[in-house]
Amino acid sequence: MGRANAWTSEVDWQTGQWQRREHGPTHHEWQRPSPRGVLAKRPLTFFEVLDSGFRLLRFIPGLTIGAALIVFTLWTLLLTAIGTLVVLQFLPFLEDIMGNEDAMSGFLLLAQMGSFAIGLLSLGVAHFLAGLAASGAENSFGAKKTTLSQSWQSLRGRRWSLVLATALMCTINLGLLIVLGAPSLLLALFDQVVLAAVAVVIGLLLWVGAVIWLNLRFAFLGAAIAAEDLGIRAGLRRSWRLTGRGFWRTLGQLSLGYFLSNQLVQLVIAPFVLILSVVTGAVLGTMSSSDTAMSGIGIVAGALLLALTAVSSAVLFAYFACLVCVSYFNQRMRSEGFDLVLIRRAEELSE
Repeated sequence: MGRANAWTSEVDWQTGQWQRREHGPTHHEWQRPSPRGVLAKRPLTFFEVLDSGFRLLRFIPGLTIGAALIVFTLWTLLLTAIGTLVVLQFLPFLEDIMGNEDAMSGFLLLAQMGSFAIGLLSLGVAHFLAGLAASGAENSFGAKKTTLSQSWQSLRGRRWSLVLATALMCTINLGLLIVLGAPSLLLALFDQVVLAAVAVVIGLLLWVGAVIWLNLRFAFLGAAIAAEDLGIRAGLRRSWRLTGRGFWRTLGQLSLGYFLSNQLVQLVIAPFVLILSVVTGAVLGTMSSSDTAMSGIGIVAGALLLALTAVSSAVLFAYFACLVCVSYFNQRMRSEGFDLVLIRRAEELSE
């Protein structure tokens, strides 16, 4: 056979002789590169996780903020109904407190502590939101948007597990508050005011620490149930195992992300609350003393304030749910090589 040419000939590995290529030089057809996702297919650094939470929030706002608005509207209505029943039940007692300045100062302090406690109790709702956002976060690695209805459909068979997991975490948070707050109530009933105050401070500190620690170790519960099709107990074990490997990194990311987003939301919402307060005060100041009209103005102002609270809480927890999902997938990429799975999926889609 004439002179061997590597472009037109090849070696027959059975005989060791050169032979002519039957199909000419080997070549591969051009393939388009896999799409660049919103989230990087590699382990993320500390601050990249925080930034990726905002990127995911902007990429699928209908899923993240939309779900949070629905959930927190219902949550706010529930808390409002409970608060109204409590006020009506203890109305004479509250009237006596309002007539005493010292008692009123203590009551306002307790109200602020109660608001803080409700905020921590609301962390249980983040598990449900993270479960809804998990499919959108996973699809965002391939730059694919997910709607709220698509995410809800993808949770078929896991919805009740997600709801029960959320109820379980809220029950744990509330149960810890009752257990750690019981000693101070018993001391108050026996007129041990000083000891009751000390017990309140100690119990509150212990409760805050326990709630933060437990919610951190089980932070990936909702995301694991949604992304890996797990039950509640398997999801608890999965979250415990994942958060144990990068405990301090996860604690820093979730704590700092929650704090910064909370400050940002408060900074944005504060002018609206101030304007509402000023307008309400001006309107009431120009009106004649009519109990019906003033009550109507107060109800409208209260409803607007509740709406602002629901919107701010929805935006805050929507970002927090995105941050939890990003941290969950980042931890899987760091400890299990999940980034290789994502890269392989993208290559299969591009073939």
